[in-house]
Amino acid sequence: MTVSETSGRLRCAGIPNFLGEALMILSHFTGLSEASLLAARNEDIILSKSEASAVESALKRRERREPLQYILGTWEFMGLSFNVSDKCLIPRADTELLCETAIEKLPKGGVFLDLCTGSGCIAISVAHYRSDVTVYALEKYPETLQAARENACKILKDRDRIRFILADAVSAADAEKYFLKNSFDFIASNPPYVSEDEMEKTDPELSYEPRHALTDGGDGMSIIRGIAEIYPSYLKHGGILAIEHGAYQGGAIRRIFSERLSEVETLRDMSALERVTLGRS
Repeated sequence: MTVSETSGRLRCAGIPNFLGEALMILSHFTGLSEASLLAARNEDIILSKSEASAVESALKRRERREPLQYILGTWEFMGLSFNVSDKCLIPRADTELLCETAIEKLPKGGVFLDLCTGSGCIAISVAHYRSDVTVYALEKYPETLQAARENACKILKDRDRIRFILADAVSAADAEKYFLKNSFDFIASNPPYVSEDEMEKTDPELSYEPRHALTDGGDGMSIIRGIAEIYPSYLKHGGILAIEHGAYQGGAIRRIFSERLSEVETLRDMSALERVTLGRS
């Protein structure tokens, strides 16, 4: 087995970054560095029986277009290594914009709430980089919330830094049950925002991720509308509500936010696409 042969299989399966992924798979299961593998891309790699079996299994899974992140079992977000599984959405680089905004704008000793926490990547990153901040993370699905708890135990020195809450982000009753009005300096969410129509046109990899984490089954805006209706009253004066959204949803979300919040603005991601809309109470 060579790097060239491995990347060739992924190329035939339609994987755009076939060489990069071949290097990641081989490095993960052999312990060899990507640099050394690349330097000898046409040379046979000497593998043990167990390594060869693991690599072959991984390649077959990737050829079926299972996400690389699930195959490797971990993925980096904000410089931290998160465990990932099909119980939660895969952390994406686009979401780092929302996370960085919270880390920057939270006041000293602030209180932060992450709605639809999923893997916990936002809440855990904020807790990691802002040790002065009190962090809450809310998730509707028990198995997903457990995955977030496990990531917190793995990444944070103090596993009690985050209070995890099993609740529905668009339930006013749940919000009243768990939170006091005017409690938070910053509320963030990366909710399901892909429309049902868009789901039919997405890459095959998305079929492996939990559907409820990607779409609301409608126009992709229902959970965003619910959060915008419920949570402004839970912000302190001058507090911020920020939501990640699709590249073409910014205008609609600015209109919704403008009815309840001030200083509404939309931030663009590294691809210059509208990605995060925020407003102040």
